[in-house]
Amino acid sequence: AGLEQTHVLGIFAITLFVILLCGLVGFKGLTWTLLLIVNVVFFAYLMKLTIDSGLNVPLGPDGEPLGDEDSSDDDDDDDDDDDEQAPYKPPPTPEASSSGNSPSKDTGAAAAEVLPPIV
Repeated sequence: AGLEQTHVLGIFAITLFVILLCGLVGFKGLTWTLLLIVNVVFFAYLMKLTIDSGLNVPLGPDGEPLGDEDSSDDDDDDDDDDDEQAPYKPPPTPEASSSGNSPSKDTGAAAAEVLPPIV
């Protein structure tokens, strides 16, 4: 059925434990090699997940794409009439008020008269 998330995390934890033991014993070359391999494998796994998520196909619980027999989108393909839409009509724009209080004419002088003077 494939790897589940708990399997991947378990493998990752055990691998880090083995690398920690190699580092504690003093095998520098083996420790760095194992760290490099873990980084490459982890990067490849994340790239696989990234590419699979970009396919826009349903994924199963193990991260594998589901086949056409498991998809429930078959009845959506029958209606081709849904693609036709009415042409876009923009909403009406509101008229500017005639009171003269438009933002372009407001200089803030009325607000300045109310404020106390700066000493």
